[in-house]
Amino acid sequence: MSKVTAEKILEIARKEIGTKATDIKRCKYNKAFYGTDVSGSCYDWCAAFIWWLFNQAGAADMLYVKTAGCGVLGNAFYTRNRFKTSGFKPGDVVFFHWSNNRSESVPITYTLDHVGIIEKCNADGTYTTIEGNTGSTSNGEVMRRTRSASVISGVARPDYVVSSSTASVTKPDIIYRVKTKNKGWLPEVKNLNDYAGIENDPIVAFAVKATKGSVWYQAHTKNGKWLGKITGYSTTDTSKYAGNGNEIDTVRVYYTTPSDLRNAGKVYEAKYRTSPIGSTSYYDYQLDTNVSKTMDGYAGAFGKSIDKLQITLD
Repeated sequence: MSKVTAEKILEIARKEIGTKATDIKRCKYNKAFYGTDVSGSCYDWCAAFIWWLFNQAGAADMLYVKTAGCGVLGNAFYTRNRFKTSGFKPGDVVFFHWSNNRSESVPITYTLDHVGIIEKCNADGTYTTIEGNTGSTSNGEVMRRTRSASVISGVARPDYVVSSSTASVTKPDIIYRVKTKNKGWLPEVKNLNDYAGIENDPIVAFAVKATKGSVWYQAHTKNGKWLGKITGYSTTDTSKYAGNGNEIDTVRVYYTTPSDLRNAGKVYEAKYRTSPIGSTSYYDYQLDTNVSKTMDGYAGAFGKSIDKLQITLD
């Protein structure tokens, strides 16, 4: 597979801003995609534009499939576990929904009605995108748009080459500790240097913090319910750790990347897993609260107490 950087694709996309289709969807992107001039209302070209960008870079195979359909494109990434519903970053191929109907091609999200590419993640929570087949005219044009997160179904994340400029960004650390039923609060653990917990001693509380950015986390008690989301870090202030003294069976952890790292092309997600009491293995890793074929949006299993916890950033 040929690979390029996200910056290379965005560089190509920026040069196309202002290009308009004519004569009912007639444009160079459709011509390149279909191999001949086409015209007609059935030839929407937002996905063809995405294919054109990668094809211009010699990396069309990074999209896994040649298609003018948003659903087919999204599904190609979903089946490879490269479709994300959070933690968006520049270079992501972004899908939008104009209704709240569920998607049939990517069942974890809403319909995939339109597609573009993220150029920038903005501090106010919006996203600057470059899109084809957009604008007020029926034929469409290539435009830079500002989109609210509320209309984003999710993103496909191509397996880009990491540029030297983004590779130099230091990944933040995750610091965490747990309180067990019999031993109380245990020492801090950083990333995956160790695990937090003691075999066969149920975890009844935990606390998490990041050296940069922010994190919220949540505990579900055995045969109980989800407790409130926690954003602080303390072993003495009950409002700054997750847990109420009862055994915990599942947890959620969510990391928010600060704007300076986002603008450098680095967006991280919390990667975490737990182990049930009596087992020598862990449940599958989870990423934030994502849901996919291998992720439930939380780590653990309801009704089964946990005795080990590991957290890092991915």
